[in-house]
Amino acid sequence: MKPNHKNRTHSYYRYHRRRVIQRKTRLAEHTGWHVPSVGYFAKGKVHCSCCLCAVKTNVDGYPHSEVKRLESCDDQLRTYLK
Repeated sequence: MKPNHKNRTHSYYRYHRRRVIQRKTRLAEHTGWHVPSVGYFAKGKVHCSCCLCAVKTNVDGYPHSEVKRLESCDDQLRTYLK
């Protein structure tokens, strides 16, 4: 037996799982996402964490390492096109 046993039934956990999935499904429909199945939202994260979508990147800009990498790519592209 667990030391901090709580009196929560399986139906309690099913209810909250269903509630969270429904909330995420409504969010996806509102933003226009295509969802392969509803169970996709059983995991915790549903937002995009890429550097183009992250709020921190949009506010603070790219990190120094990314700026250097992008400059390097631009230089290589300019050299190639010359």
